[in-house]
Formats: sequence, C-alpha cells, structure tokens
Amino acid sequence: MDYDPDYQKICSTRTVQSDKKGFFNEFYLNVKDACGDKWLQNYFGKLKSNAARILSIFSDREICDPVLGVLEHVQPVFKQKDVLLSSQRRAQADKFYLMSSNAEVEADRKELLQQALMHANLAVMRAPAPNLDTSVDHGLTLAMAYLTRANILISQGEGEAALSDLKLAANFGVESKQNVDYYCKMAKAYAAMAEGARAEISLKIAEKLAGANTGIITITRKEIALIKPAKRERLTEVVPALTHGENPELSGAAKVVKLVETKDKGRFVVADQGLKTGDVVLAEDPVAACLLPNFFGTNCHHCFKRLHTPVPCLHCSGIAFCSAQCMGEACETYHRFECQFMDLFIGSGMSILCFIALRIFTQAPSLDDGLATANLLFEHLCSHQDVREADDHLQRSLMAGFLMRVLQKAQYFGRRKTEGVNPTAVELQVATAMLGLLQLLQYNAHEIYHTMVTDEHCFEGCKVVYVGAGLYGTGSYFNHECWPSVAGYFVGKKLVMSATKPHRPNEIVAVNYGPIFTKMNLKERQRSLRGRYAFNCNCMTCQENWPLLQKIDKQVRFWCTSANCVNLLKFPKDLAKDVRCPRCRKNVSLKESVAKLIKIEELYREAAEAMQAQKTNEAIELFKEGIDAFFQIAALPHKDTLIAQQALLKCNANTGTTFRK
Repeated sequence: MDYDPDYQKICSTRTVQSDKKGFFNEFYLNVKDACGDKWLQNYFGKLKSNAARILSIFSDREICDPVLGVLEHVQPVFKQKDVLLSSQRRAQADKFYLMSSNAEVEADRKELLQQALMHANLAVMRAPAPNLDTSVDHGLTLAMAYLTRANILISQGEGEAALSDLKLAANFGVESKQNVDYYCKMAKAYAAMAEGARAEISLKIAEKLAGANTGIITITRKEIALIKPAKRERLTEVVPALTHGENPELSGAAKVVKLVETKDKGRFVVADQGLKTGDVVLAEDPVAACLLPNFFGTNCHHCFKRLHTPVPCLHCSGIAFCSAQCMGEACETYHRFECQFMDLFIGSGMSILCFIALRIFTQAPSLDDGLATANLLFEHLCSHQDVREADDHLQRSLMAGFLMRVLQKAQYFGRRKTEGVNPTAVELQVATAMLGLLQLLQYNAHEIYHTMVTDEHCFEGCKVVYVGAGLYGTGSYFNHECWPSVAGYFVGKKLVMSATKPHRPNEIVAVNYGPIFTKMNLKERQRSLRGRYAFNCNCMTCQENWPLLQKIDKQVRFWCTSANCVNLLKFPKDLAKDVRCPRCRKNVSLKESVAKLIKIEELYREAAEAMQAQKTNEAIELFKEGIDAFFQIAALPHKDTLIAQQALLKCNANTGTTFRK
C-alpha cells in the first residue's frame, strides 16, 4: 500500500484540532512561521524525547517568545450566571404554569406545561449560587427556580423529579422546617410518585404547622386527588455479566480472553478458551471520558445520561448534570479546574482527545496520581512517538503547553508566586506527560455512542449518535480487523464488547476501528488505516479481498467434513454426488452441511421476525444459535450470516443506553 503523507497529516491534525476556525490553529501557524522550517526540521524534529520537546517550546529562543506571548494571555472564558435572566425566565415559567391550569383541552395543558418547564430549566441553569447577589430574591434566585420547576413537575405527574427539586430548593435556602407550603408540595410530589403513605405523612406535618389555617390543607387534598402520576417510560439498560467472571490479570475483561504479545503486532487480545457467539468479553469503565461540546446542553456532563431536569454547576452555565449526585462528583473533582475555561476550550477548536488528556489530570486525586496514570498509559499503549513528523510534534507540544497553562491559571499546581508562564520542574513534567497522552490518544481512544430510537419502533429508524469519547485501558488492547469478531456498545460510559462469532483458543479477538469491508473496498480501507492508525491491515478480509456486502453472492464455502481437514469446499453443483477434497483427497458428502445451512437461515429469519416484534432478547438468542451453528459448517463471507452479525450488534446496542428523539 502506497504511503500518503498528506492524508496522514490531515488525519493526525484532526486529532488535535477539530475546528480550523479555533484560535489554536492560528497560534500554531504563527509559531511555525516564527521558528522557520529549517529550525523545525533540522533541530526540533530531531529531538528524541517529549521532555526535550516541551522544554524547547518554553526555552529555545527560536520559538519561546511567540509561545510565551500567547500563553501569558490565557484567561478564564466561560458562560457566567445571570440573576436577572434567571428571574425573567422564572416569571415566564410561572406564566405558562398558570395558563396551563386554565387550559380546557388536555393537549393544550400539556403543551403549556412543557413550555413552562423549558423556561424553568433555563431559570435554574442561569441562577447564581445562593447569596451571591442579594439584590434579587434576597439571594435565593436558584432556590426559587427549583421551587418553580417543582410545581411544574408535580402538574406533569413527575413526582420523583419534583421531590429532587424540592430538596435542592431547601438545600439552597428555601425555608422548609416551618413552611406549610413546602410540606404541601412534598405531599403532592409523593402523590405523583403514587406513594400515598408518604404523601399523607407530609400532609399531616403541613396540617400541624398550619394550625387554624385549614384552607390550604383542604385545597392541597383536592389537588392531590387530581394528580395523575406520569407514565414515564424507563428505557432499560443493562450491564451484562462477564462470561465466566472477570480476568484478575486484565481489568474489565472476562476470564475467557487473555493478553499476548508478538514483535509485529505488539500486545493484543486473544481467546484463552473457546468463545461462543454472544460471550461478553469486556465491560470496562473508561480511564477518562469526555462529552462532546455539541451535547453540553442535552446530556449530563458526568454520566452522559440524557437530560430532563438539568442540575447546573454553581459557578458556570455552560454545562449541566442529570442529578445533584453527578454535579457533586464532578464539581468536587475535575470540573473545579475546568469550569471557568469551558468556552476557552471550545473557542480554541481543540479536539475531544485534548479534553480527555486534560481530564486524566483534573480528575486525579492528586497531581502525583495524574502523573502516574499518564506515564503508565504512555508506557503500555501505542503512541508512535518515534515516527511522527516535526509538524506533528510541534502542534501537539503547543497543545500540551496550552493545557498546562490552563492548569496553571486554574491553580491546579496551587497558588503560584508569579503570573508568568515559565513552568516549574513539576509543571514541565505535567506538560511532558500531557504530550504523551495527546500522542497515544490518537490511536487508542474510543468514540462513545448511544442509540436514538423512535416512538414507533426500537429498531426501525434507530440511529447511532456519537456523544463523546473515552480512553479504555483494556479496550485499547483489542486489534483491528476489517470484519470484527466482537462488537462494542455502551451502557452510559461503560464499554461492553461481546463476541459476534465463535472463537478457537488463541484466535485473535478483533474489533473494527472504522474502515469496514461491507462499506469500503480494500484500497480505501488500507488508505484510511494507514493514514489514521499508521499500519497496513493483513486480516483475512484483506488477504482474500472480500467484496462489498451488496456485491456478495449467495455462494457458501463449506468446511470439509473429513476428520482433521481444514479445507473449504464450494457449494456442490449436485447434492446427490460426493465432492472430492483436494487437501485430504477424500470424497465427502455435503448433504448434511447443506441441510444444517437451511436450518441456520431459518433461525436468522425467526430472529429477524423477533426484532420486528421488538423482542430483543429473543432475537439475540436466535442469532447466537444460528451464527454458532454456521461457523461449525462453513466460513465467511456468507451474506446472510454477515447480516445476522450486524443485526446482533444492533440488538446488543438496544440493551445498552438508548434515548428517544
């Protein structure tokens, strides 16, 4: 395969800079112009270590002035709170809420409540932390926004979400212990959850606090009688158990696989024992994972769950969480360093891989832990440090320097004695480790996707939606083949891989990195893999140059039925006659194999019918049975089996994280 340096450069650049309009691209080009191509190629390009490259951009006179000149201007840029906007949105929410109570048509009532919820969500997101601005709502704008949203949710029958908002309102300043109205709202929230006993307890407390003022209790009881708990569908997602338990030597992997190493392929995963179709070989949490900026407004920043009633960071309005728990976990760790720079990151145009590199440090319990994790990853995962071009080294070194500067400004290293950029020894170590992460993430990160389903059907019209990316320690060891033997899907951020075919002991367990034979021909796949991952593929699909899926005919290659023979035979022209195997030189009958194939194709049809009936688990079992049986008698490519394997992946993904449009 011819090497295409221009294509490889484009692919590599996209893993650092995802948006050419961002300011980082201009920064890089200005520095490159300032240092000159001669110095870049003859000096910087020949440096032997990442430490030397990082030291160079901060100290060599040919380059340091333009670098320091830009980095010294790094400042927080983020979407700030707006108390007036929040109070205005709350007023709008109250208006639509009151209009809904007067609506005579149920559809109109629901639409008005949905409008009210939209405004209430914005009121919550833009409200500042308690007591930051006492000129509006006596500093309780956030608490009041939660209270308003709770009212709306109660009317929608969303009791659990309403109860959560009521608790948050109390946490952020609303008087609750002696507040009759608060306990009345609690009673209504429990009623919307169909928890009558708890609703009555809350109402009794309200009644006691109300004393002689029994009118509010009477009204509340009437309102409770009208509450209809929402029939909110919960899309089920299940993390399957690893086949035969977890491998003690390979985190997140099953005991049925193992890690091996060869000189030409490096470290990769193979079957330790025989695998069956459907065996779960991996269920792994990411080392670090980040949400794509396009989904900051629709998905939880921490767990990637789809948002319904967002919970904001107390300091910025640019990201949201699905719950107070996720908000707490994020803001106590990584988000406290990233919070004030989120819009700066987006404006830079940096890729999602840069977010992950930064996250490995910001989520670490300590600076030393971050360094240890980064250095361990660099030691064990492929980075191709030694074969990169000078341009590539410069671009990644500058990004590492930029991210290090953000950490300086975020006081990740503690309070510094000077506002200057010049890094300390420890800061140089972090920048060096960051550079290593930017190199290895290019080849080892996984896109994280969830499945969008329609109201009508969980398979028809479903769509894969990429919401983020993550680095998986064990998942990174799976090698590529142009037709994979395992397929991955996600439960939240957890990567799950299951076998799509049976495996013999020591057979490679392969994933697909993107270029797949069903859609791309051999030349296109090799160009893509060489450009994006710096290797030439030699899998069986490439060796035999399988045609695109649409061009595969119905012919089948059967295994010779003679004992210990591993030859493949073409479909017989006359089933009544034996076929002579050129390898073992025996005459064999393929009647039984053909009869089994007919039964296998019937299993595929039954599985497809189960999918049509949305019986996912039934379809999975039928596909597993049929695929296992096929590989006992025949070999790929076989069109119906390839389609069955694709359908099995779709079924598996349907048991992972899904959402409705």
